[in-house]
Amino acid sequence: MSTLSRIKWRAVGTTCTAAATTGIHDELRARVALEAAQEEVAACERELSRFDSDSDLTRLNAGAGSWQPVGRRLLETLRLALRAREDTGGRFDPTVLPALVAAGYDKSFELLEERPAEHADGWCAGATIELDHRRGRARLEPGTAVDLGGIGKGYAARCALDAMLARAPSLPGGLVDLGGDIAVRGETPEGGPWHVAVSDPRRPGETLAVLALAEGGVATSGRDARRFGPAGSLHHLIDPETGEPALAGPLTVTVVAPDAAEAEAHATTLAIGSLAEAEAHIAARPHLAALYVPHAGPPTPLGALPLETPRLVVSLA
Repeated sequence: MSTLSRIKWRAVGTTCTAAATTGIHDELRARVALEAAQEEVAACERELSRFDSDSDLTRLNAGAGSWQPVGRRLLETLRLALRAREDTGGRFDPTVLPALVAAGYDKSFELLEERPAEHADGWCAGATIELDHRRGRARLEPGTAVDLGGIGKGYAARCALDAMLARAPSLPGGLVDLGGDIAVRGETPEGGPWHVAVSDPRRPGETLAVLALAEGGVATSGRDARRFGPAGSLHHLIDPETGEPALAGPLTVTVVAPDAAEAEAHATTLAIGSLAEAEAHIAARPHLAALYVPHAGPPTPLGALPLETPRLVVSLA
């Protein structure tokens, strides 16, 4: 008989959960595995947070224009971010930090103060980022600053799950959820796939759909939360073409991918485009699937979305 062991804590600016499938007499093994997940999230945050003055990312941004020593986690996340920028044609861009700061997102969300948005004068998308994995260093184009908030959480979720299952290889399966960036692998206590509920952004507290995954990652991006600025009029989704919070896009979009970091990058991409653009994007990438929820009208499943049952996606008035 199997059961679910879990731990919940605060990190990376959100509520984090790790869970492991374990036998009823394996509580100690599960606890050790869950602690490994917690430790890995902390290690990722020390390298990837732009809000930590001592992080590798902060030092990299401060030293733009020259080579800076960085840890393996930052190097890997930068590699994933550059690959995502290429794959999305620049719709996902890790160098949007100057535009985010100009818009008003200049500190951790809970510390933001209301102020008028500004335009990031002189900023343009697509700045060069050079990586040297052999020497453990990176270099940003002068004047460049990087934000890895979303893709960093996706990467941390996957790494935490890896750490958890490496610490206790006999565990049948596990899940890590970092504020909606989710990585899963293996079996649940019931022996089947993991069920991931997608919240209804227009009906708080209600579930819009339930996804069934044996392995992979899930991420949701949108403008229903983390709003800031005068009367909450701004959001964190920057359109690289304008350097300002995107005007086009759904209320939320949830993406399922083989990896949580990849899911996060493509969720960010689809969150600043139209439904037609999202349909074309997913059609060209059959390994992805998405649930696109507009401001009004029914949600649209895209690709082979692993719904527990198709009836769980409902039409909304």
